[in-house]
Amino acid sequence: MGQVQETSSTGLSQLSERQLYAMRERLAAGVHDPAVTLRGALHQNMRRCSSVSCRCRSGDLHGPYSYLSVYGQGRSRTLYVPRALAEIASEHVEATRRGEALMVEISKVNLELLRRRVLR
Repeated sequence: MGQVQETSSTGLSQLSERQLYAMRERLAAGVHDPAVTLRGALHQNMRRCSSVSCRCRSGDLHGPYSYLSVYGQGRSRTLYVPRALAEIASEHVEATRRGEALMVEISKVNLELLRRRVLR
């Protein structure tokens, strides 16, 4: 899927209603399957263990380990992501990010249609 091109309010005002509806359909076709939605930020950390004689005490840390940071219900949480699931989780997070960006663009088109009082 290509990158989302941000629509400007001025650019939208130059389009016909037919063009706006066509644009909305094109944008909506790019929205990912909601079943793969995974909101959050995936990041990797290196860790030091509790063993006093471990190699990590001299700077050779363990990892990288993947974590998903999510924000909800007024707080942030971090969840460990097993190595076997890290790539899949990354794909889901990226699909969600792209889908949310497309939804912003669809909303801009809908706002222009509402401004014209032809929203359907």
